Amino acid sequence: MGYRIQIEKGNCLNCGVCMDVCPVQALDMSRPRRPGVEGAGVFGKPFDWMMEYPVQVGECIGCGICVRECPTHVVILDSVTGPTPLAARQGPISRPVEPAPAWQALGDVTQESLKPVRVSPWGDLFSWRTSERPNDWQVWRSMVTDARQDPIAPCQEACPAGTDAGRYVALVGQGKYDEAYAVAAEVNPFPSVCGWICTAPCETACRRGTLDEPIAIRRLKRFAVEAGKLPPVAPPTKKRSEKVAIVGGGPAGMSAAYYLARLGYNVTVFEAMPVPGGMMAIGIPEYRLPRTVLRGEIDRIVGLGVELKLDSAMGRDFTLADLEAQYQAVFLATGASRSRKLGVPGDDLPGVMPATLFLKQVNLGEKPVLRGAVVVVGGGSTAMDAARSALRSGASSVTVLYRRGKDEMPAQSEEVEAAEHEGVRVQFEAAVVEVEGSAKGITCVKYVRQRPSGRFEGGRAVYEPIPGSDREIDAAAVLVAVGEEPDPSILPPGAGIETSGFSGIVADSGQATGRKGVFAGGDVVSGAKTIIHAVGAGRRAAGSIHEYLSGSRNGEADIMATVRVPKKAEPVLTVDLATRPRVGMALPEYQPGSFAATQPGLEPAAARNEAARCFRCDAVYRCEQVHVQSGRGPRDGPEHRPPIDASPSPLVSPQSAPSAGNPGSTSGGRD
Repeated sequence: MGYRIQIEKGNCLNCGVCMDVCPVQALDMSRPRRPGVEGAGVFGKPFDWMMEYPVQVGECIGCGICVRECPTHVVILDSVTGPTPLAARQGPISRPVEPAPAWQALGDVTQESLKPVRVSPWGDLFSWRTSERPNDWQVWRSMVTDARQDPIAPCQEACPAGTDAGRYVALVGQGKYDEAYAVAAEVNPFPSVCGWICTAPCETACRRGTLDEPIAIRRLKRFAVEAGKLPPVAPPTKKRSEKVAIVGGGPAGMSAAYYLARLGYNVTVFEAMPVPGGMMAIGIPEYRLPRTVLRGEIDRIVGLGVELKLDSAMGRDFTLADLEAQYQAVFLATGASRSRKLGVPGDDLPGVMPATLFLKQVNLGEKPVLRGAVVVVGGGSTAMDAARSALRSGASSVTVLYRRGKDEMPAQSEEVEAAEHEGVRVQFEAAVVEVEGSAKGITCVKYVRQRPSGRFEGGRAVYEPIPGSDREIDAAAVLVAVGEEPDPSILPPGAGIETSGFSGIVADSGQATGRKGVFAGGDVVSGAKTIIHAVGAGRRAAGSIHEYLSGSRNGEADIMATVRVPKKAEPVLTVDLATRPRVGMALPEYQPGSFAATQPGLEPAAARNEAARCFRCDAVYRCEQVHVQSGRGPRDGPEHRPPIDASPSPLVSPQSAPSAGNPGSTSGGRD
């Protein structure tokens, strides 16, 4: 696979800007031999065009700079399967030019692209920087002062917390593990936790995945926090008198506490469970998230002066009015604690229980014991955690029933693979229709096979039952993992806080509710999502609370100014365009009855090699020198240049294109 650059030639100005701004020199301008319009009539005759339109001569990394900077918006970028067709590099222009024509094609700019240092295509006239251009008419948006200076890489854009993944990946590749850890932690107080269990939406968006496979960003984060050390957190520049109460000690609540403490506020977190961490502590088994990792991150937050009160539940130990009487702001982050029922006959029989309740018992040390066959219904991470924990808790067999296809399963593929490796049987396209049993317990689960109907709702395929495909499976216990939702019972009657159709609290984009001084965020607002979503919600809430209490106009900007790690200039980048598989991941070692973590981390050499695969989308747009380490495309040396005034070569076919294994293609771009 790869990226293909195409040009709508009818509106192309042949100005060469796209070629000049390309950091890996994937574009060149064709050199036709035919009369053109430049200078026609000025000297009584036309002269040959010096360049006509852009052609792709090397592998593209998909950064989109050419698309953003094209004055007429004619550059199209898309992905293709198989090798990208490439044209031969056109070479420099040295044709004699008539003196002082009325208009001259950008010959100087054309040759500028072949120099090892890329300068502004506008010379000293404008200070060039690439920027987003939302509307086609904004032709010279990069010249205005309010343009966004730093385009965000896809991995950072995809991260709900806005983690600068490309930056810490690069620091790992340079062996700067302390700095990598600091960058991973600047907008996420749970980098270690996320290094173990994040769903990694950044990897789904990674541009490297178009060439071969995405960067193993999550595993590199775990490596950074295990190999590096964080410096002590500097005390806040201003100690504030205002007090903030946070209800819920999960990722949203503790993240908000972290950022508010960094801003100097007095923060108290009320957690209903005997341990902090929310579902990180009571919903995720130790073999997937070691408790020492979670405790270390919680301790770091508490060490900032955050007061933590455990076994303190709103509605039982205190009320919302109690908090409002003592605190200037309240943040509700109680999560999605109520499990959905199956909604089929028999789902209230003894032996049918929420998977979250079972996991809570496991993680609080109650050591539940299961006997016989266990059926888990659902397809997310909770279902996989419950299935693997059931095996460790004595089940003779475990079967997961999921109503959709494998590709639509919410759980990460590595979770499913690990479960199957340990002996869990996963059946796809199986919808439960009944649980059979008596007051003494259940005996079997009935289900029906399903198939895609060809219809879609909300972007997802609608499945339908296959007539005559009824099945049943013996079971002594059923663990239900078909979703969780917020519990509105924590709100007192007449609180003036609106709830949505699924009982979640309604809050605006700044996490503010309809009650003055009361904010809400995380799963209690959005419904069940991931840890990294909750972290982002906690930071947004902290910013809004800061605005409410201090009068700041941009609370998140104040947070960023407090936690950001200074960026260092990178004048030279090396980009690896050779097809290379991502670092392998060994399956965890299964130890029956043991909940110990056995997932190995990366060795330093493997981590640096994996980091070297990164396209550096976060920095390539502003780097003066970009060296293409390997990949397809002819070299720029004189021996590889076509003769002067040569006609443009046809596109190179995928079969004849130089490959990463061809010595002639081991160096490209600006080497």
